[in-house]
Amino acid sequence: MAELIIVGVDGNERAERAAERAAQLANATGAALHVVCAYVRDQSAQITVADGTHSVSVAEESADIAARVATRLADVVATVTSAAVQGRPAEALLEEAERLDASLIVVGNKRLQSIARVLGSVPAAVAHHANCDVYIVNTA
Repeated sequence: MAELIIVGVDGNERAERAAERAAQLANATGAALHVVCAYVRDQSAQITVADGTHSVSVAEESADIAARVATRLADVVATVTSAAVQGRPAEALLEEAERLDASLIVVGNKRLQSIARVLGSVPAAVAHHANCDVYIVNTA
């Protein structure tokens, strides 16, 4: 079975850095890359602007974020997929890694900057509960 690396993104620059490192690791090891954007609950709204009314969905926006990152990383790694996954970020990454039998989860260290943040952070939760290896990228 081919190796699979999971990386979480949320549209911010630090998450993009973690995704870039994940793509480099996937390329170096011949693994596939799966880009995940988590959302807690799907909410939608109607927004009216000059050209009309548009529907905006959290799930669709999350899928778009993951797809944009995956498209950009396709130049680095041969096999890259993306998905929006409902759940809190750490839970979504862990569940997706379990579902797809991932060999590695890559996360940024954004929330590892103080002891208060460490206790509830995504990287800490993933590191403590993952059934596979975890790589924490220094995104500072």
